[in-house]
Amino acid sequence: MLWMLACNGEVVDEPVVPEIHALVDDTWTTLQRRWAPVVPSEATYASIDAEEVTVFDWTEYRDYGLGVVEEEGSTWTELADLAPDFEEGADRRSVGLIWQSADPQVIDEESPIRLSAWADLYRPQGHLSVFAWEAHVRTAQRISEISGGFDFALVAGDLTDGGQKNELSWVLTALEGGVIDPDSGADDATSFNHPFESEGLDTEWYAAVGNHDVLYNGGFDKVTEEIREAAAGEDVYEFLTFPNGFRDGSSEGAEVLTEGPTPADPDRIPLTLSEFLVELADAGHVETQTGYFAVQASEAVKLIVLNTVDDQPEGLGKGSAGWMDETQLAWLAEELDTDALVLVMSHHRAKDFDDDSPVSGDELVEVLDSPSLVLHVTGHGHSNTKGLRGAENGYWELMLASTLDFPIQSRVIELVDEQNGYLSIYCTNLEDLSATDSPAHHSRELAAGKLAFPAFAQTVDIESAWASDVANQNLLLRVPLTVEQQARLEDLDGREVVSTTVLAEL
Repeated sequence: MLWMLACNGEVVDEPVVPEIHALVDDTWTTLQRRWAPVVPSEATYASIDAEEVTVFDWTEYRDYGLGVVEEEGSTWTELADLAPDFEEGADRRSVGLIWQSADPQVIDEESPIRLSAWADLYRPQGHLSVFAWEAHVRTAQRISEISGGFDFALVAGDLTDGGQKNELSWVLTALEGGVIDPDSGADDATSFNHPFESEGLDTEWYAAVGNHDVLYNGGFDKVTEEIREAAAGEDVYEFLTFPNGFRDGSSEGAEVLTEGPTPADPDRIPLTLSEFLVELADAGHVETQTGYFAVQASEAVKLIVLNTVDDQPEGLGKGSAGWMDETQLAWLAEELDTDALVLVMSHHRAKDFDDDSPVSGDELVEVLDSPSLVLHVTGHGHSNTKGLRGAENGYWELMLASTLDFPIQSRVIELVDEQNGYLSIYCTNLEDLSATDSPAHHSRELAAGKLAFPAFAQTVDIESAWASDVANQNLLLRVPLTVEQQARLEDLDGREVVSTTVLAEL
């Protein structure tokens, strides 16, 4: 039986905060507990192989035992590779508290330019992506309130999935607060797509550009007038030989349609890089014409945000890889010359760079290998990974999971000055605190269920993949500080360490 999202299915005149979107009263992080994917039984795998159930049959996932199960959390894994002689300070204090997210990739499932009929790209939870993202913002706001407030927040690219103006509007409204109308085209007379109120996040936020934000389906093509016209129109856009298709928004259980019409909507147009940056600036983000910038995000932290997207790709799928020109690399080298604690954010990791990029991934690592850099955070890969980069000074590169695909997590980053020449970086992963009958939690169930279906002819070993992801979730990084950084921190006020006194005690 399919559940409704608001007000017993009744259409109301004014947007409300439906109870179905509210968070549970209890608060936790993955230090205490987490949702794990169910490992399918042999019978379920046999049914999948026989195509008795396919990735499109998401209403039957529960019948086959697909979904999530709650498991015990885990404490931080300490990594002192860069500080082998580390000692905890007697007067340690927090000098930075940050919320980071990555790859919301909010989806307009009714768009005629989607590739939803292609099993490899189909996401059974796509119609719930806006609820999953908004629930994470709500969760971050609660953590911020009980922790004394974040200094700032980060979104590591791919805010949208289709690069559309309406998708971006939903993402930004979740951050800023206001009414989100997750419907497109005609107003569907169902509570599934009914407008609802977002509380927003009470802190400054900064975003990186992702390939899905400014390229067709993340890199299949650049944004052309033909694609823009098709997105705003009614007919399914035929792109090469790929099986395009969209989902009717009139009911939650609607199937993928490979032919229209779907109600037209001018707000569906995919955005170019310049248009995307204007939308961010209008929402209060840093104004930039290039997509990369540096800002003193707090007293202690200088934030450098890179643009690693090639918005003029040549060749099918080429735009999904990392890319940078020499002008940006030279600018980065100059910005790293500082006595502040430097945090770098980009959508791609260095290893994700295309071979044809003017700047190689190795060249980026060489420049980032600066004594001022304390951490490089990325998105793009939709999983939690860590890597020790650089040959001279060394630095940690952390990729964060998406709030779209399982495990649907974000994280809190805390910078702790040990006041003895070392910095401790606590990275604590969060799950949205949604009730089990909520659309956000159902998104988590469906995302976990999809793991059982082969993608691009590859079957995922769910148990080992999950163990690997868990090993990269809660991390405690020890890094050395330069003499200049130590001197700068001496003049700053700190506060009690939140990770050990608040988050660990939930």
